[in-house]
Amino acid sequence: MKQIIYVVFAFGVLMSCTERREYREALSRAEEKMNNHPDSALMILDSLGRHEQKFGRHFRMQYLLHRMNAENKASKKFISDSLAKELVEHFESHGTSNERMLAHYLLGRALYDMNEAPAALQAYYNAITVADTLNGDCNFITLKGIYGQMAYIFHQQNLPHDEIWAVLHYIDCIRRTANIEEFIVARGQLIKPYYLLGEKDTVLQIINDTYNSLKRLGKEQRAASILPTAIYIYVERYELSKAKQIMDIFEHESGLFDENGNIAKGREHYYITKGFYELATNKIDSAELYFRKAIQNGKKEDAYKGLLEVYRHKGDLDSIVFFSKLNENALDTLHKEMQIDAIHQMSMLYNYNRSQKEAEQEREKAREARAMNWMIAAIAFLLMGGIAFFFWIKQKKKKEKIRNLEKNLEKAKSDRKEVQEELEKLKSNDYESVIAAKEKKEAELTLTIERLEAEHNKENMNDTDNLDAFLESKIAQLFIKKANGKAERPVPSDAEWKLLESQFRKDMPAIFKSFGRTDALSPMEQNVCILLLLKIPTNAMIIMLNSSAQSVSRAKSRANLKLFNKEGSKSLENNLFSVLRRP
Repeated sequence: MKQIIYVVFAFGVLMSCTERREYREALSRAEEKMNNHPDSALMILDSLGRHEQKFGRHFRMQYLLHRMNAENKASKKFISDSLAKELVEHFESHGTSNERMLAHYLLGRALYDMNEAPAALQAYYNAITVADTLNGDCNFITLKGIYGQMAYIFHQQNLPHDEIWAVLHYIDCIRRTANIEEFIVARGQLIKPYYLLGEKDTVLQIINDTYNSLKRLGKEQRAASILPTAIYIYVERYELSKAKQIMDIFEHESGLFDENGNIAKGREHYYITKGFYELATNKIDSAELYFRKAIQNGKKEDAYKGLLEVYRHKGDLDSIVFFSKLNENALDTLHKEMQIDAIHQMSMLYNYNRSQKEAEQEREKAREARAMNWMIAAIAFLLMGGIAFFFWIKQKKKKEKIRNLEKNLEKAKSDRKEVQEELEKLKSNDYESVIAAKEKKEAELTLTIERLEAEHNKENMNDTDNLDAFLESKIAQLFIKKANGKAERPVPSDAEWKLLESQFRKDMPAIFKSFGRTDALSPMEQNVCILLLLKIPTNAMIIMLNSSAQSVSRAKSRANLKLFNKEGSKSLENNLFSVLRRP
């Protein structure tokens, strides 16, 4: 009977292992098709999902993660972030770095679809943080999507510098994952942020480099398709021959126009560019046709501006008045939409920051309730005790040395006094040779006393400041690099501030003690003084302190008054260095 039970049990285990292997193979097949054929991946996952009740918890979460990823790649719009949050929570504790990165990325996609752009950006930043780019298995395809989405949001919010940062990282991911053609096209995405910055020479250079690189690969259509922005810039500059040359290439080689001269859907803004070119070459009627064509395709604001110029050329006052009003109304509508969008973004950011703060407070309460905190407190107590014991031993040795010096000093003084008394007696009896020997010994003892007194005084002196040692320390150099824009993060962390203060206390004990005398400096005022001694510029100081120019200036004034009884902020730096130069 027992043998039968063992056989049945073994058969059940074997079947279970077989099923789990089949499930994992199905999940792997879905992963392989995920990037290029997300619909096929979804079909495999739908078939696998029929067995979901048999999944273990971790495998079920992996299944849900890849299913949500397939839905994202298939352009599904998410209406809830609950599943994404559940995935983030699970894979933070149980997943690989790639799974954690993907979970945070999908949370960002869900939040963006729910019109929570600030929260989505935070999720993308979290995804970047957990990505292990030094690992050969790092999923740079997912990382590419993260930087691409961040660049899109930054462009929407008119943040070109941030967009450039995201696009450069996006380009690096493309370099690792795609062919040379896609890498060249990715570099072309820098056109948009540099255009927003008004750096049009840079825009033209990027367009020219991208065009020539694609041409060398034999990709004439794709090369020609990137030229409209260059055409518009040359029309603006009234370099019409260059504009015409590029326009001919675009219209004949891009493959975007049908036999009637209509451009592909989504590219209709080119009619505006074409209209302004026709206007610049005095083809007024042709320009009017293109502007009206742009209106028919929803490009009203710039088209109204173009028609206004058309009727100014024609001298048609009624039409000028009519299109002036249309242009003004279109601009007002656009301005209001931008204001509403800005208010909406600010509101979302406020609500997100508030919810983040509340969530952090709840997490802090939970952390305080954990037993681990007691262990940390015990370790900290032992560490502080060890540090205190070390300084106690050091102070004890110093006192012992001082006592020995005092003892030797007293003995030397006593010996000298004895010799002096003997000299007086000998001089009275005129024993010149003995006197000479005693005088020599007296001189030797005098030198010994002077040496011992100097050493004794040195040991009893207060610790002196060593600015050079402080400036050469690693933490000081790190802050200087942050100020010069040579560090990855310009804003120091709390841990870095504490390390800087600890190093300052060690190398600059005298001036550090002065910070705490009588009217003690606040943390902000103390940090300002330390940064001034590092010769950190005020603009970098504002960023590093995560403060405003007014707050930094007030902190300087208060520190100057407390330390030197001087009004104003400008003399604080000179006052600090003058203290260090005193003998």
